[in-house]
Amino acid sequence: MQASHTSTSRPDSVAVIVSTYNQPAHLDRCLFALGLQDTDNFAVLIADDGSGAETRSVIEAHDPVFRDRLKHIWQPDKGFRKTLVLNRAVHATDADYLVFIDGDCVAHPGFVAEHLRHALPRHYLNGALIRLNARQTGQVAREGIASGEVFTVRWLAHAGWRLDRRYLKLALPRRARQWLNDHSPTTLYWLGANASCWREDCLQVNGFDNRFGYGYEDGDFGNRLALYGVTPLTVRWTANALHLDHGRPYRDPNVIASNRKLQLEAVAKRAYRTRHGLDELT
Repeated sequence: MQASHTSTSRPDSVAVIVSTYNQPAHLDRCLFALGLQDTDNFAVLIADDGSGAETRSVIEAHDPVFRDRLKHIWQPDKGFRKTLVLNRAVHATDADYLVFIDGDCVAHPGFVAEHLRHALPRHYLNGALIRLNARQTGQVAREGIASGEVFTVRWLAHAGWRLDRRYLKLALPRRARQWLNDHSPTTLYWLGANASCWREDCLQVNGFDNRFGYGYEDGDFGNRLALYGVTPLTVRWTANALHLDHGRPYRDPNVIASNRKLQLEAVAKRAYRTRHGLDELT
């Protein structure tokens, strides 16, 4: 059980870091939702792992909404290098607080505000996702995002989402969901598609480990934050986002095994600061 963690002070500046790779239709819905947030007091940095011209066109189409708050951080496509491009995005901002979401996620209008509401020094926030299948993903349209319909139990049920306790994230009143946050028995961890931390803490652990391909890269970053003394808190019941379905052709069992070894080595050595992170960009 965790104590109530509503913040009495908010960060002075905030950046939302959106990771993407060649999923322009998903990214369009992600950015559309970010443009409808309850607060607009944040910058958006697209951490792009080598996408093509179609993704660039999507980003440019959202420029009028975000104006000078939107920045496209791009690197050449040399395989799955998400950790490196996330570090490039962290390096490109001086915002006090960093909110992370993947470009295949559609944020509830209160998503960013909820992360800021609970931001506490020397803590990071763990969120969760409502995962949709391919058929449901195809039904997520701009109209439903703008009206808020896609974040309702009724819409999810109509779209064929199987009834389970995750419906409570949308069905229960806010006070009840906050109680679930504060009393969650779930083991907390860094989830790159819905998480946030102070940039200073990210700098202290030297950011993400650039050696990681797909698999355990989130776990490694969260572990090293914890080793540094950053305590996880959860907003999994209140900071909601829909995860849009997609394939993972970059999934490689050998890379995953190698990543797992790197993760365990850092824990065994209690090495909170990687030697292969932000420093490699300077």
